[in-house]
Amino acid sequence: MPSTTITQVARRAGVAPSTVSYVLSGNRTISEATRARVHLAIQELHYKPHAGARSLRAGKTNVVALVVPFYGWSSEPILMPYIYGVLDGAGQRGWNVMLVTSGEDASSLDQEAGSTLEEVVASRMVDGAVLMEVRLDDDRLEVVERLGMPAVALGLPLGPSTVPYVDFDFESAGRLCVEHLAALGHRHIGLLAPPPGAFEKNLGYAHRLWGAVAGALAQAGLAFHGLPVEPTLAGAKQALAHLLSEEPSLGALIVHSDALIGILMQALHQLGKVVPADISVVPIVWAELTKHVEPPLTYVNVPAVEMGRAAVELLAEPGPGGLLPATLVEGRSTSPPASTRRPRDS
Repeated sequence: MPSTTITQVARRAGVAPSTVSYVLSGNRTISEATRARVHLAIQELHYKPHAGARSLRAGKTNVVALVVPFYGWSSEPILMPYIYGVLDGAGQRGWNVMLVTSGEDASSLDQEAGSTLEEVVASRMVDGAVLMEVRLDDDRLEVVERLGMPAVALGLPLGPSTVPYVDFDFESAGRLCVEHLAALGHRHIGLLAPPPGAFEKNLGYAHRLWGAVAGALAQAGLAFHGLPVEPTLAGAKQALAHLLSEEPSLGALIVHSDALIGILMQALHQLGKVVPADISVVPIVWAELTKHVEPPLTYVNVPAVEMGRAAVELLAEPGPGGLLPATLVEGRSTSPPASTRRPRDS
């Protein structure tokens, strides 16, 4: 049988979860009538307070919540470098990390995440929280603000918020890719974006990169060709077929999906496309994922581990936060388009 939660006790007593926490901790004055209702609910539900709620009476828990909504396409190892960065940063400060997850259903995601956060905060199990996979309209930000929970968003929110953030400069990353390819002479550039779910769930990084690439292409006087791609071999082949039918002269690809890069190179090979002779490829990706790809990639590095560490540092030393810079690393996956290359000497 699952253990009773503080939220269930609060519902039975007709009070907020925080009120149950205050009754248990004695940190605030609660009326005798309310205290009696809470204790009766505790007895009826056989509730046992979490050890974290007890330990905070004597001091801090030294536990940080890492709040991660897992989706079918984001539960891949692509999230692990961010998580490792948080774990490493917390470990350096002697903190432990509690993983708080929520489900995939977009309609209930914010409600579920907010409810889970409220329960964790009210139970006094953690000192602060790092919020991953931040949405443009993320209700978790309002929850931590309302509850007074120290928190950092690992992602740039759209609207005004008092929650500091750490993120990657996806706008600069998009511009760097377009500028690099345009400087090589490419006039027909496509974007392979994260899966449709990233846009449906309003994940900020997907929208920001899409807008940056579209804007940079427009500024260069070039047409925009792009679509979200499922990170599967079939998805990659379908996306390539779509882009090539839309623009037969397609000569370069910007790839914004860590899970897609290896699959894409396989798909291009199966379609008889040679990189970069037939098509140039520039991914925006965590550097570690490029190490076993041939030819060595030209890519924009996403400093995922550093972002995780920076989020913990910002939680420990509050400040405004900001964006980590984008840098382009030149490899051998880009070259001038075939139509502009000089023929080899015979």
